[in-house]
Amino acid sequence: MKNISFIKAFSIFFSLTAIIAAIAVPILQKEVYEVVFDLNLAKNQEQAERLATLISIDLERGESSEVVLAKVQTMLENTPQNAEHFACIIAGENRVIAHPKPSNVNKDVTGWTIANDLETKTYTQSAAEGVTFGGIQTRLDGSQDITYQVPISTEPWSVCVHTDLDLVKLQTTMILNQVGKIVLPSLLLIVLIGSFFFSRRAKKQNVTA
Repeated sequence: MKNISFIKAFSIFFSLTAIIAAIAVPILQKEVYEVVFDLNLAKNQEQAERLATLISIDLERGESSEVVLAKVQTMLENTPQNAEHFACIIAGENRVIAHPKPSNVNKDVTGWTIANDLETKTYTQSAAEGVTFGGIQTRLDGSQDITYQVPISTEPWSVCVHTDLDLVKLQTTMILNQVGKIVLPSLLLIVLIGSFFFSRRAKKQNVTA
């Protein structure tokens, strides 16, 4: 009787825990994703602002745009970057003017967009307007990045720092996996202990009755 009572109690506790987890996990996943997204966007903003400041200083010193772009191109090529995270310079006429991968210089980006929760712009609109902008950038092939753009005040350019959106999803999954490794054993232990005391109490009540 004791074993049967424990099994029943365990089944009840386990079922309730599973229901709560089924409700909580999607909510937790969404919250973690948003935090990771915001952290990556903030990091991109910081890096874009730093590079934009360096470019602006050179231009304000009187260096020509050609010389400054050549310096930036050399710097981008010599800075460790990859397809998952990189910086580039865009111009208002829908083209890339500096990129860590030289073959992407002068690339036509017509049709690319960047969007946040409030609006969608063309990829180079911030350069033409001279305003900062950050959000999810979408290319014609459907690939997406988290991108932050900081314009150069004296030129129709913007510094863009990209992070592959798939990397953010991977980071979210890794965090949730680590949380799961800690939480799931703890929940199982709680269920076992709760089931044990519940069944023990039920047995005592039956004996008393």
